[in-house]
Amino acid sequence: MLKVLLVVLGFPVSGYGEETSEVKPAVNNMVPPLALLSSDEPNRLGCTRDSYEPSCFLDFTLSLRYPLFYEAMEQGHKFDMLPFFSFTSRLAQYSGSVRHSSPVVTKEFNPKLYFRFYTANSVGQLLGTTDSKQDYYDVGYAHESNGQYVDSLAVFNSTAASVGGPNIAQDYISRGWDYLNYKRHLHFDALGPNSMDVEIKYFLSYGLLQKGSEEYFSWEAPRAITHISQVDGIRLKANRDFNWSWFKGAALFYTTGYRDIARWNTFRAELGFTPLSDIMGLPIVLWAQTGYNVNIAQYYRNAWSIGLAASFETYK
Repeated sequence: MLKVLLVVLGFPVSGYGEETSEVKPAVNNMVPPLALLSSDEPNRLGCTRDSYEPSCFLDFTLSLRYPLFYEAMEQGHKFDMLPFFSFTSRLAQYSGSVRHSSPVVTKEFNPKLYFRFYTANSVGQLLGTTDSKQDYYDVGYAHESNGQYVDSLAVFNSTAASVGGPNIAQDYISRGWDYLNYKRHLHFDALGPNSMDVEIKYFLSYGLLQKGSEEYFSWEAPRAITHISQVDGIRLKANRDFNWSWFKGAALFYTTGYRDIARWNTFRAELGFTPLSDIMGLPIVLWAQTGYNVNIAQYYRNAWSIGLAASFETYK
């Protein structure tokens, strides 16, 4: 029974009362090595339109990660594991026609420390290959916020007066929380390369980086959703890679909270293609989302979003 539980969660079963005869390959044969500085999530530059905004805005996502103790752990092959530090940020720039002085607004600030364990299916494979082509699970600790400063009614009113009204000032309300993270990634071939992710987040009311979560302030208008765990915490992703001329792949996402599971749902679809591939090979993603958490400041708002962006993953 213990073996079954460990396999489902992605933990190796060797060592639990059995000897293993597995012989790991020599590290010298593992070439090319894992890229030291690479993407954690896709880096994107594009245009996004939220349903409650009058027009689209420039949307920037920068995401980087770096393996820790890389040499000491022999590029991860010593224990089939590597610790990583990652940082993801998202910024938005609005046109001067809709917001004064074309401001750049911080949407996301997400540092994370996690351990990646490569499963038995990945043992002996090149750890330098694309993430989506490996099996692994991550266990980590992270902080998520929007890097804003409005945390009182007086500051909110002052901000609203300076930025153009209370609707725009909503983007400047401070949000932040720490969370524990578990992610299971599975790669399989069925009529082509496929992958699936199951991710679980547990949000902390008091954390190492956020001394008291900022999800709802008493001076805000009453609303049904006052905790991020109502709309986030359980994430599923299915990805299919194609090689059809310009069309390169598709991904479907489902997100819900673990508080009132499946009551507040978010659905997202992405299509990847490379127009002008013979000239530039520029990877483009067309995406659409409906549900919640279109941005951290207004995670509680039910809205739809659409976008078009150039998407870059440095580990490919």
